[in-house]
Amino acid sequence: MLKPTRTTLALATGSLVLGLVGAGASVADDGPENLPPREIVVGGGSAEPGAYPEKYVIGKVVSKGPLTVRSKPSTRSQSLGHVYPNSKVEIECKKYGDKVDGNRIWYRLADKNGSWEHDAAAPKRAYEKERWVSARYVKNLSEVKYCR
Repeated sequence: MLKPTRTTLALATGSLVLGLVGAGASVADDGPENLPPREIVVGGGSAEPGAYPEKYVIGKVVSKGPLTVRSKPSTRSQSLGHVYPNSKVEIECKKYGDKVDGNRIWYRLADKNGSWEHDAAAPKRAYEKERWVSARYVKNLSEVKYCR
C-alpha cells in the first residue's frame, strides 16, 4: 500500500516542479510587444547602405619591421619607401593584387600621408600619385571601400 502513495507523491512533486519551470519560462518570454526591430548598421555608421562616411580610413601598421610602400599592388613593383610598425596611415581604398602571406588585398594610401618615409633613391615620376601597402600588415580601423 505504500507503493501507490510514493508513486502518487513522486508524480505530484514532478508535476509541481515542471509546472513551476513552465511558468518561469512563460514569464521569461513576456517582453515588450509591438516594438520595431533594432536597426543594425554595419561599416561606419552610415544610414545608407554602401555609403562611406569619411574620405579616408585610418589603419595601423602591424608588421614586425618596416613595411614597404610600393608603386602598384604587387610585390614586384617599385619600392617607394617604408612605414614603420605602430604608425597610422590614411587608406583611400583597397584592391586585389599579389598574395602576401595568403592575403591578396592591398591598400592605396591617401595622397597626403605623413606616416610613410619616402625613399630618396626612388625616382619622383608617375608613381607619386599611388602608394600601396599590403593589407596583411595593416589593421584597418573601419571599413575600406574598393578602388574604382
